[in-house]
Amino acid sequence: MKLLFYIFLLSANFNPVKAQLKFLLEDFEGFSDGSSEIKGNGIFTFGSVKAEVDSKIFNAGAVKQSYAGTKAIKIETYKGEFGGWGKGVSLNLELDQNQDHINFYINYQDGLNSKIKIELQEDDNNDQVYTKEMDDTWAYTLPLESKKGWELISIPLSKFKDANQAGDGIFNVGYKKGKLFTFIITFTEKDFLADKHTLYFDFISFSKGKLPTGQTIFDAPPAAADDFCTIGAWSIEGNTANFSDIATAFESHFKPQGAKLGVVHFFQSFAVDGGNQQNHYPSIERINKVIKDGYVPMITLEDHFVNAKPGAKQPNLYSIVDGHFDSFFGYWAHQIKEVKGTVLVRILHEFNGDWYPWCTVKNDKDPALVAKAFRYIINIFRENKVTNVKFVWCPNSMSVPQESWNYIMDAYPGNDYVDFVALDIYNGAGDSKGATLWRSFRKEGIENYFILTQQLPTKPLIICETASRERKPGEAGQTKAEWIKEMTDAIKTDMSKIRLLTWFDEKQTFKVNSSLESKNAYQNCVLKDAFFKQGTANVFPLIYK
Repeated sequence: MKLLFYIFLLSANFNPVKAQLKFLLEDFEGFSDGSSEIKGNGIFTFGSVKAEVDSKIFNAGAVKQSYAGTKAIKIETYKGEFGGWGKGVSLNLELDQNQDHINFYINYQDGLNSKIKIELQEDDNNDQVYTKEMDDTWAYTLPLESKKGWELISIPLSKFKDANQAGDGIFNVGYKKGKLFTFIITFTEKDFLADKHTLYFDFISFSKGKLPTGQTIFDAPPAAADDFCTIGAWSIEGNTANFSDIATAFESHFKPQGAKLGVVHFFQSFAVDGGNQQNHYPSIERINKVIKDGYVPMITLEDHFVNAKPGAKQPNLYSIVDGHFDSFFGYWAHQIKEVKGTVLVRILHEFNGDWYPWCTVKNDKDPALVAKAFRYIINIFRENKVTNVKFVWCPNSMSVPQESWNYIMDAYPGNDYVDFVALDIYNGAGDSKGATLWRSFRKEGIENYFILTQQLPTKPLIICETASRERKPGEAGQTKAEWIKEMTDAIKTDMSKIRLLTWFDEKQTFKVNSSLESKNAYQNCVLKDAFFKQGTANVFPLIYK
């Protein structure tokens, strides 16, 4: 009866929201000062212009809030007749020319009267390559008045005009229509370029409507009075199947100050013995202990054989919907049915990546098959009359590869099959080529956050996995502690509809206490902040629908 009462409370209190910040092209927070990381992050210059990332501009008394961060790009012109800078993008983004804006901050220290031309190059014929003979460039000329200090520029895309008549004359940037290739700023005044000038740019982004701000131009909009976020964790202790040890291990990081998780996250695969026969079922006893110890269990059901020999045949989406694992799912559901409490179950997670056998890229690039398999598994639970499970549908924060067929909403199973929508958001996990990556929480997650809160406003949004690595020896730039602080700022402002933050306490560099500074950042910015709710007593009334 108590649980049912809690569920009723969430139904009454959950309020839909319309997100506004839509996509973040660059906030420069992952860069070290100087020019060494410019090219590797897609930044380029041309003509009589040079660029470097700089933090000194924010060390001279400027307000350090939300969107401003601590980094900006410094652009210097030297005597010449032509020049500018830009960023390579090459992404499918759903931009609406009728209501979206492009935004950036600009600071011109020496005062000037000039103009800059802003260009967006797009893909008209969907051939993945920009050519003047086939594609459009959309341009807007912005006058710069003679004044000093930071200014927020927010320009409606409707003001951009077709500057390359060889294209089709239609704004084609979308998940199905074509990629946005490049963002370019060109200094058009020869008299301006004849002298030396210094300008700073920051937080280049797209938004639905004008970029919203708080008390200053750098402040993201504050959360609503009834917004909140609960906390959870996974740790390697869960691999021993004594799932309550996850909470014990994570909470022990913060003794004697204290921490109390709301959600304990653990994984259950088809098998862990190195074979390719499904035989790994949930333990009713151990899951009940998690509940008895005062936590909500969240189980990720992984549809593959862990530790299988290289080259061993793994399940795919076709084998699932063709019924090859019906008995396994049926018995799995039967076990969960006996648990004395409600369980979150996440299936087919990170389907828009390229690392699991159930990912779209490995199943004929067919997102509809992901949705079909999701529904198929849940129908087996329903046939077994399982009523104590809430199902989680969880894309990765960014699609890999980023192609039109890998759009997350094409894999959505439907409202009748999803209780929670979710994201996994990591900083510095690396890419397929082993490149060093560093992205702010906001930059990594805001695109799909916008999609989920706009298109599925009645579904509570949770983060099932998040973490950041520490900086490598000799690597400069924002620290992990600073990343954690900016993460909590994003969640308390323009990502404030996130209802659960689950830290993935894996490996030394990703552990929340990988350094004293990182541990203190989590403690001060999460555990000591009333916005982040601790304990199971908060989880049920605030999360369950």
